[in-house]
Amino acid sequence: MFKKTLVTIVILSAILSVQAFSKELSIKTLPDGVSIFQLDNGLQVLLIENPALPMVGINTVVKIGSAYENFASSGMSHMLEHLLFNGTTTRKQQQLYDDVDMIGGYNNANTSEYYTNYMMVVPAEFAEKGLELQADMLFNSILPEKKFEKEKGIVLEEISKSLTKPNEQLERNIISILYPDHALSLPTLGTYSTIESMDRDEVYQFYKNNYVPNNMIMSVIGNFNSAKLLKTIKEIYGKAAPKEVSHASNPDWQTGFETLQERALNNSLYYRFYSGKDIKLQIFFDLSLGYSQQFYDLLDIALENAGDRIQEEVQNKYIDEVVSISITTRLTPIKNTIELSATLKSDDKINEISSYVLQLIRKESLSLQDEAVKVEAAKSLTKFFKNIEKPHMFGIFNAGIFAVSGVEGVLAKYDDKSFSEAARQLLTLKIDSKPVVIIQHSGNKEGKTKDTDILTKLYSDKATGNSLIVVQNSASNLLAVHYLIKHKKYYKEKHGKDAAKILHDCFGQRMKSVKNQKISAPFGLSFSVNDNPYIPMDDIYLNPDFGYIRVEGLAKNISGAINYLNNEMLNFIPTEEEFNKAVMKFKRSSMMKMGSDPAKKIFNSNVDEILYISDNKENSSTELTYESLLNFSKDYFHSANMIISAVSPENPANMEELFKKFRSNKSTDDMDAFVREYKIVNDPVKVDISGGGERSYLLWGFIKTISEEDKPALQALSLVLSDNIIFDIREKQGMAYHMKAGI
Repeated sequence: MFKKTLVTIVILSAILSVQAFSKELSIKTLPDGVSIFQLDNGLQVLLIENPALPMVGINTVVKIGSAYENFASSGMSHMLEHLLFNGTTTRKQQQLYDDVDMIGGYNNANTSEYYTNYMMVVPAEFAEKGLELQADMLFNSILPEKKFEKEKGIVLEEISKSLTKPNEQLERNIISILYPDHALSLPTLGTYSTIESMDRDEVYQFYKNNYVPNNMIMSVIGNFNSAKLLKTIKEIYGKAAPKEVSHASNPDWQTGFETLQERALNNSLYYRFYSGKDIKLQIFFDLSLGYSQQFYDLLDIALENAGDRIQEEVQNKYIDEVVSISITTRLTPIKNTIELSATLKSDDKINEISSYVLQLIRKESLSLQDEAVKVEAAKSLTKFFKNIEKPHMFGIFNAGIFAVSGVEGVLAKYDDKSFSEAARQLLTLKIDSKPVVIIQHSGNKEGKTKDTDILTKLYSDKATGNSLIVVQNSASNLLAVHYLIKHKKYYKEKHGKDAAKILHDCFGQRMKSVKNQKISAPFGLSFSVNDNPYIPMDDIYLNPDFGYIRVEGLAKNISGAINYLNNEMLNFIPTEEEFNKAVMKFKRSSMMKMGSDPAKKIFNSNVDEILYISDNKENSSTELTYESLLNFSKDYFHSANMIISAVSPENPANMEELFKKFRSNKSTDDMDAFVREYKIVNDPVKVDISGGGERSYLLWGFIKTISEEDKPALQALSLVLSDNIIFDIREKQGMAYHMKAGI
């Protein structure tokens, strides 16, 4: 699926009857073939005939999105969008995709703040079948439990991918400031926490509450006869029963069209960080909600012109400081703003530049010449006709307006007669409200540092083998200590199977004991000692060559926390009771994993045999005993066999002093890190084995030796393969639960 955010216009809260639509609309320039209906169950329908098209585009907007969510349900609208492609009461997922393919259709969806939009494009002769397939998804989806965890993984991957993009980080920082205590401050995709903890039954209840016909608006564009198609729509969509849509009420949290609380809008200057390389100066001015869409369209043109003039003046004055300036509108049903964004090379003169920009924009005249207004009026009609030539795009572009202002809002948008009044209103607009200023600094800053910069120091003692990496982030309130423990595979083979996993679990048990929690509580410490292999993209603990323990806490009493950790790590000896508990825990886990998916184990073992040079030691480990665990701990769990990294606001030199107390007299075996070696496979190898489960696993690829200069090109190709292949096979065709593709 994809996310496309569309701006919205003035709120019209009433649902109008068919007669009211006709009475209220005074638009003279709409083409023939446009008709509006409302079914008895409340579904609004806009039909636009275009007999020149060979296709029919069916877009159904469900008026539910992230603007109606809270911190517990964040991402539920988007998650539900994914789930509706997984089967209905009459079709399994594969049949659903096959039925769309059989009629040459395109079926997709996207979620935004105020809507979830479902689009179906089919050849005109299959319009009825396309309507039936979409209605089956909208009203009869079963959200199968078996597919729920798979979709969670897909959404988590989407979130992870989005968070690597600087623009997404910028946007999240902005919405958290502009829309405090309102659902618009939440990301449409949701968060890791909400998606991981999301319950299928809660999502199903959310589905049944919101996916009702009186909460939907349909637009159909293409080659059809309106009277016949309306009859078909009534027969298919008219069967769905209407229902009162309810949204939870909370006086401290606004959703939907509820206005922002005044108490939350007092601050005017904010500092944030993101991973881009430039510094962003962003200034926001409040803008009235009471204007027409035509006014905002003209305002965007006037602001673009003003932005060009301001950029020229600012760059002339600060030639070595300013990269670019842009000005536009940010429109929502609850708060409109004018947004000025400046990209700067440094923050040396940021206050001076900010003051100068404010001075310039307040002097700007935002009026437009009559000719420019006439051109924009004509362009708006052109855009209307252009969109109905691309049937699926009409619904996509207008989904936000459908959700907020209804069908009449979309049609009114293309009324060229309203542009003259909008131009007159523009003459009186003054940018004189108190601005909100956001300064977003680069998290990847290089060169000269200041007090708030990130400092990194490496302390390495070759004589003892102790290694410490210290990162100082003076703006942070957290302490994080990561222990990377080396040569896991070597010591496991020496002492016993699963020794590291068992030892880590024993350490986790000790840290969670009542005695230790009483001591560690003031430090706010939490421990991650073993990975959950079922969580996508979080498998660092599963590396064959090293173990990993992660500790996070408050940066209030850093010396106390580090001294506590040093003492616990240096003196840790697992008890036999802890050992037995860990063994039983992983036995149960292994049995559950084996029973649920035996095919995966067969697949992994065959892939290893085909791809990698055999390691005779791999299976030579003896069964682990308590005594062998103690011997393993002596070799493995000491400071000389660890690389420690610590992140906090504390000075690196002070941190190095604290960790000097974590020194053991033990030495570590001198060896290289373990790296699995590939075979050079010249001939095709085909293995087709029954795994005795519902899932099938497939690996396709080849191994080839490459030169160093080929790596950049192959990395680029890898990204293309990953995006295109995964989207087509997993998302569009629904043929895989989980996929990896690349080089």
